[in-house]
Amino acid sequence: MKKKNLFLSVMLFFSVLPMTLFSGCDKDTNCYLEVKVVDESTADPISGAVIAGDPIPNAVVEVYQDNGGNVQDKGVTDGSGIYTTYFNAPAIVKIKAKLQMYDAGGNPAGERRGETAVRLIQGETVSAKVTLSKQIIY
Repeated sequence: MKKKNLFLSVMLFFSVLPMTLFSGCDKDTNCYLEVKVVDESTADPISGAVIAGDPIPNAVVEVYQDNGGNVQDKGVTDGSGIYTTYFNAPAIVKIKAKLQMYDAGGNPAGERRGETAVRLIQGETVSAKVTLSKQIIY
């Protein structure tokens, strides 16, 4: 009887072992990027202290791989000045943001630009902030 129980225990162990070894967790391997586009910091007119820039909605965000010039992803910030995306593998990326400016008549009157670079990390959300400069007139 003991041999039969031992045999059944060994069989059960070896039938469950492969399931535990080969059915690992579904680990999230994506790299998430959250970009916040803000207005250039300004000085408070009363105290002179530098205050953080306001979020900029509808800014165009382009993400490039740092070692190449091709756009990897492109989109527009939401009402909170946030743009989110993800990549399948870690990388160092350059982020460029711009906002088209218009004159009172609705004609293009230049744009505001900014850029930064970050390292994307597997399974994590990396935050980046891009500050747009003063208006560039062309």
